[in-house]
Amino acid sequence: MATQGRETARTNRPPVDSYYSTLGDDNLFRNAGPMPEGASEFGRPGARLPTTQQLQAKQKTPQELGDEYFQKAVNFHEQGDLVSATGYFKRAADKHNPLGMLFYGLSLRHGWGCQPNENLAFVFLQKAGEQVVPHVKDMDPAVAGMAREELAMAIYELGQSYRHGWGVSRNKKTAAYYFEVSAELGDADSQADLAACYEKGDGVKRDMKKAAHYYRLAHKQGIEMFGTSWIFKKKYESD
Repeated sequence: MATQGRETARTNRPPVDSYYSTLGDDNLFRNAGPMPEGASEFGRPGARLPTTQQLQAKQKTPQELGDEYFQKAVNFHEQGDLVSATGYFKRAADKHNPLGMLFYGLSLRHGWGCQPNENLAFVFLQKAGEQVVPHVKDMDPAVAGMAREELAMAIYELGQSYRHGWGVSRNKKTAAYYFEVSAELGDADSQADLAACYEKGDGVKRDMKKAAHYYRLAHKQGIEMFGTSWIFKKKYESD
């Protein structure tokens, strides 16, 4: 009878794995040993409960974590804490967050809160460019507006990398492409450089009307350019 009673108790008691699974992640608890008979789920001696951060992290996807890290980085950046900002830009980049990669590359390029590293900067800027640039026009206005100037500047940096051969072989066509993306985001330097590309035919087909158009946009933002009074002539106005 005693043996039968022990077998019945053993059958009625939840399996160890079922106990662990009710808490979310059996790896967090397995080292604590089997659950003593009669103990409650959270009353087992030696049990190590997950922290709030562990539970939250478990529920978030890499994309969600990347977005969260990027937002924290932006907050630190706005507060002037570049070291913390760059740390979170890197964490966002490690989660394949495109904006995280973009701004971590920018941080590496200029030494914002870290040691400058031109070659590594280009690696992250290029990865980001491949993901971000094709979708800039479709980007959520709230996100784009949050860091529009910085985003345009980062894309402009990609163009400069290809123009001057910083961490990559020179390519005037690719440089002009990134200048145009940044110019459409409103970056004055990009507008002026793109205008020069169209004026000289560097990386694009020579087009004086387009050159005048982008020179005028840059001029409206306070960029002074010597010898460009011709851009205001009627024949260079867009059709």
